[in-house]
This record gives sequence, C-alpha cells and structure tokens, in this order.
Amino acid sequence: MGNAPQSSICFVIPRYVTFSTGGAEIQVYYLVNEFLRRGWKVEVLCAGKGKEEEIKNSPYFDARIHYHYYSYKTFRFLEFFSALFLLFKTQSDIYYQRTDFALTAACAYYCRLRKRKMVYAMAHDKDAEKGKYIREFKQFTYQSKFKQILRKLDFLLVDRMVEWGKRKANFILAQNIYQKEQFEDSFYRTPTIIPSSYQNNISDSIEKENIVLWVANMTSDKQPELFYQVVNKLQTTKGWRFVMVGKKSKELVRNENSIVEIKGELSYSDTLEWFKKAKIFINTSSAEGMPNTFIQAWFNKVLVLSLKVDPNFLLREKQLGYVFNNEIDALVDFLNRLIAYDMDIAEILDKAYSYASETFDVRRNVDKLITLIQN
Repeated sequence: MGNAPQSSICFVIPRYVTFSTGGAEIQVYYLVNEFLRRGWKVEVLCAGKGKEEEIKNSPYFDARIHYHYYSYKTFRFLEFFSALFLLFKTQSDIYYQRTDFALTAACAYYCRLRKRKMVYAMAHDKDAEKGKYIREFKQFTYQSKFKQILRKLDFLLVDRMVEWGKRKANFILAQNIYQKEQFEDSFYRTPTIIPSSYQNNISDSIEKENIVLWVANMTSDKQPELFYQVVNKLQTTKGWRFVMVGKKSKELVRNENSIVEIKGELSYSDTLEWFKKAKIFINTSSAEGMPNTFIQAWFNKVLVLSLKVDPNFLLREKQLGYVFNNEIDALVDFLNRLIAYDMDIAEILDKAYSYASETFDVRRNVDKLITLIQN
C-alpha cells in the first residue's frame, strides 16, 4: 500500500532530529524513514536556517530528503510568514504537521490555498486544548512591563493561529483517548487515533543490570526533581544505579549527597543503550501524549513505573506497568519492594513487549495513515 513513486509528503515541524531529538522529532523521523522505504518523495520543513552545514553532519541527515529551513523569530507569530514562504517552495501532495506553532496556521493556509491535504498530528495532551501558549506565558516572569505586554500579545496571536490551523486541517490525529475526547470538546472535531510508532530492531538477548532509569528533557512539566525525591526516600539502594538522561535544566539543582547519576543530553542511540541495560524506568511527568520512553521501555523489557501519566490507561487496565495516581510515597514503597525482594516481573514485561510489537509498529501505522488520507 502507498508504494507509488509519484506519492509525496512534506513533514512540517519546528525542529527535526537533525537539530533536536525530542519525542515529536523522533516520531516524525520514524515516519520519514518508512515513507522513504516505500518509495515516496519526502520533504521536511523545519527550523535550521544558517546551520545547514552543522545539520549535514548529523547522523540523522538523509540526502534523499528535500529540506527547507526557516529561522526562529523573536516574536514567534512572525514564523507564520517564514514558514508560508518556504511552503510555496515545496511540491508535495500531503502535508503532515506536528508540534503546535505559527507554522500550524501557515501549513493550513497553504494547503487551503493550493488544495493540498493537511494532516495535523497532536504530540502532547496539551495540544488538544485551547489557549495553550497563553497558559505557558503565565509561567514566565519579566523585568520589563513593556516586554511582558509584547510577549503576551505574541502568545495570544500564536494561540489564535494554532487554533485556526487545527480547525482547517483535513485530518486530525490523536495519540490516545484523552486527546481524542479533549479535542472534540475544544474544537468540535473528532480525531482519528493512530498510536505512536517505533522501529523495532531490538535484540532478544539483552543483558540487564540493576539500573533505575529516568529519561526526558529536564523541563518543569517532566518534574525531574521528583526522581531525586524517590531515590532519597528509598530504604536501600545497595547494588543499584539510578541514572538520569536528558537535557539539563537550570531549575534542577543537583543534590551532591545523592547517588543519582546525571548523564545529561545524549544521542538517541546512546539513550537506547541505557534502555537495553536498565531494569526499571520511572516517569515523573505531569502530562504527556504517548511517551516514546514508554515504548522504548516496553520494547526493551524495562518495567515502567509512572507517577501520574497513564496514556490510554495502558498501565492500569492493560497492566503494562504501574501507575501511582501522583502519590510519590506509593511509588517509593513499590520500588522498595522491587529492589529488596527481586520481584518476578517477567509476565508483565512479556505482555508489554507483545502489546508494543502489535500496536506501535511503524509499518502498520503508516498503512493506517495512508488509508485515512486516501479515503
């Protein structure tokens, strides 16, 4: 299905893996590779103008892709015009836009003008809600009242652009049930659920070590400080390593007395090595979509312990791990038992691996996407 060489798709995203390896970027990377494998012409429109040579040195750079780069603007609404200008240089039939920003509206406007099909794919639960950027504005502090007013106007305008783009897209994709239902409430449109994708090239013979792993960019919504709290509350840590991987945040103040190892930002392949070795993965986020880290854990047979996030109720109802309803002491108590008694979790790990293999296979999900677009 979808192998016709004349088929073409353009992925529109603020950053791509050649520039940043966040969850949304990795998801687009998997889709790009699958469309290329099927013989499609692929274009990518993303930030990176002025850094073309640096990007070409990225291990993710692919000469088969036609790239279009724009530059970030101080006022983010202006990126609408940068993206729109570049879109007129593209030649695709389908436009897949992921990660909200002014380019959401630019993509929608271009597709309406040129009668192209646009797919808008949510990358986070917050993408299903209105007023996303003005809520983020409230988290910032400004020394200048004038700058505060300008930024507020900027974010208000970006919100309006994003919401208009979501209303005008031909197809809306959600990762989970919450996103589908919330988007319906917010925009009176019903998204199609297509799960996150993964390229499964994991070896069955993985030598595990006593490692408890935390992986994410260390931003406020990921709540990295809670991992410290969990480790510091454990009754015993003898014989175990506690490892954090992710871009460091100024807000995270390291406790020098803690045994937590902070590895910082690593490449995707290096991060995957930690999943191969680890036995337990802990998520402390306040909100997510469908975390790539969960999928990586399931494919690598790492037990998932989540403080709050439970996408599609897979932990609670499908029993692919454990969720603790935002009760940190409950998570600590369970982790204490895991470490102290070496609990048998093989059945959970096997069930999670089987479910992930069935649900997140990129080939099946691209089949679903192509069927949706063609129908």
